[in-house]
Amino acid sequence: MKQSTGITVTLKAAVSVDGKIATGSGQSKWITGDVARRKAHQLRHENDAILVGINTVLTDDPELTVRGIEKGRSPVRIVLDSKARIPEQSRVFQNDGVPVIIITGNQAPSRSWPERGELKIIQAPEETPDILWVLSELKNFGLKSLLVEGGSLIHASFLKSNCVDHLALFMAPKIIGGQDSLSWCGNINVENVNDACQLDISSITPLGEDWFISASIK
Repeated sequence: MKQSTGITVTLKAAVSVDGKIATGSGQSKWITGDVARRKAHQLRHENDAILVGINTVLTDDPELTVRGIEKGRSPVRIVLDSKARIPEQSRVFQNDGVPVIIITGNQAPSRSWPERGELKIIQAPEETPDILWVLSELKNFGLKSLLVEGGSLIHASFLKSNCVDHLALFMAPKIIGGQDSLSWCGNINVENVNDACQLDISSITPLGEDWFISASIK
């Protein structure tokens, strides 16, 4: 049963047709094409906040801004960073007036942070922030919608917390394969097919050579 959190949560991923978000070496740019990426920026514009895990920041150094959308509004940027490892030069810290929230665990070492007026550091009561606790904290900031862009383990954590309202999957007609390549939903590890997450697909839309799948969890 879905947990009521007061925040609408959308998981977004760009995947190959076999569900991979990166090769075994970690290379992921670009799985989908320009049209799909423009739609992804539209989703950012439509949400109050965007969330990624620290591994996504360390691997891709994303800006997490809205680009290419007329009158586009960049969402609040949130990073789950249990051990406070995010580099001070990360592009999420750019001074564009958009608030940034870093959520650490209670065992994170003390450190210096960039001097930035719109930066909030929140420490969870446990070593690894619980997803439902995170959502309750974000609600205190007046946020009503959240776009979760990964990575793989973050997506899995949200799914296991039963708090996901929508799935936004951008699927490219590519096969990556490989036992070491990342799937988009990490370590869920379903042992019985009958226990797998069931999706209610509302639409499948062509975007250039790719497909956009909009769905919810049954």
